[in-house]
Amino acid sequence: MTETLGAQSAADAPPGRSEVVLELRDIVKRYGGVAANDGVSLTLRRGTVHAVLGENGAGKSTLMKILFGVERPDSGEIVIDGTAQDFRRPGDAIAAGIGMVFQHFGLVGELTALDNISLGAEVGGPFAVRRSVARARIAEVAQDAGLSVPLTRRVDQLTIAQQQRVEILKALYRGARILILDEPTALLAPQERLGLFEAVRRLRASGVSVLFITHKLEEVELLTQDITIMRHGRVVATRRTGEVSTAQLVSDMVGGESPAVSSPERHPSGEVLRVSDLTAAAESATGVRGVTLGVRGGEILGVVGIDGQGHQAFCQVLAGVRPRTGGRIAYEGRVRSRWDRPATMRLGISYVPEDRLVAGVAKDLSIRENLLANRMNDPAFVRGGFLRRRAAAAHADAMITRFDIRCRNGDQRAGTLSGGNIQKIVLARELSTDPRLLIVCEPTRGLDIGAIAAVHQRLSDAAERGAAVLVQSSDLDEVLAIADRIVIFREGRVVADLANSDEVDIARLGTLMLGDTSEAAA
Repeated sequence: MTETLGAQSAADAPPGRSEVVLELRDIVKRYGGVAANDGVSLTLRRGTVHAVLGENGAGKSTLMKILFGVERPDSGEIVIDGTAQDFRRPGDAIAAGIGMVFQHFGLVGELTALDNISLGAEVGGPFAVRRSVARARIAEVAQDAGLSVPLTRRVDQLTIAQQQRVEILKALYRGARILILDEPTALLAPQERLGLFEAVRRLRASGVSVLFITHKLEEVELLTQDITIMRHGRVVATRRTGEVSTAQLVSDMVGGESPAVSSPERHPSGEVLRVSDLTAAAESATGVRGVTLGVRGGEILGVVGIDGQGHQAFCQVLAGVRPRTGGRIAYEGRVRSRWDRPATMRLGISYVPEDRLVAGVAKDLSIRENLLANRMNDPAFVRGGFLRRRAAAAHADAMITRFDIRCRNGDQRAGTLSGGNIQKIVLARELSTDPRLLIVCEPTRGLDIGAIAAVHQRLSDAAERGAAVLVQSSDLDEVLAIADRIVIFREGRVVADLANSDEVDIARLGTLMLGDTSEAAA
């Protein structure tokens, strides 16, 4: 990355009043004794992309929920085009020209993309006329924004990137002039991100103003003109993208230098796991087709592929949450006939799922209860069928501190936390058992710079202790940074098995993921 995050142009000059589309003035929001937002102010210029940065729990998501009418501030003011607003519900914000795309989409899988976009915003008249008018208008909006979507296909048959486009089109169809994108690239493969970036640039050119919440500084460089940095519920800095260095942004975000990861040279031992001719089915994506490979103790194996190419299903089979349809699994030198999640847990296999909200936590249970979910048969915490409350609370509170889970206390419902803090709960729980095989899918999705470094260190430490660590990630930089070996999936098969070295880079991985067959799997 360059010394500063971009070049400043005349378009980036300080805004006059007519250029300001949105002002948040001294927003305060408290939950009990905790100030999620403590006097937060932000100015969004018309036709710009404004990054909102900060650690997990900094207050970014709360601020955006207030702007979108999901939460009401305790005090402060929202001003759009010079007029103060009082949003009591999301419908009020939508009517004022605000749209929001959350990290986790709110689409109806059984309905088509067309129906999801138009749902709740139908025009009058007979059904056939309404549908025809809606389709024509949505097609026009999609063309203007450069967001192609198969409108007649069911949403649950679309890729993650296509579902995200549906969410953006849903906001634009309702007349959004201010668009909030909350961690929009967290679920996307590298090639899909480029399509999103182009759509954002087109939206900006059309006059739409974008609030872009991200932890990835390269995205800030590529897309944004202004930056607001939050820490502990407050704004600590407001920057112009072309006038600030990467080092300064990191310092603003974490209050100092980003922690370094210690990765001593590892010496893998014997195989912990070996699969032979493994096959499995998948509902709406490519399954697993005859995969043979092994994972050694003391090794971090990176698993990559374009979304839906079998690598996700492969990890699910290894974790025991997806049944295999054929092939052999050998663990610790023994062929295993039973291979479901209870069996893999008993064998000391930990699993961090890709979808933390659906499969990672019970949203309505407390943080402590979620941290203990895999310890219900551990005599250290359960005796005679009864929970040893003091020991359980001490263990959970230690995990909250060690993994820096930002919360009021351990009794807080897990579902009320930010996505990054929910991810920390899952990681803390699965790493706490000192597993022999650790399967981690998208380990740092939604995490801030400091938390990413901490997770990478813990994965490295697990490998140092002799665990076999399998990391499935769409962030190729992450895989290159921590993996000893990388396997690439395409159409359900391993098409390359590479030792990580200076000769392996993102361009080479991307080429293999997209279809270059010049390199055979080892």
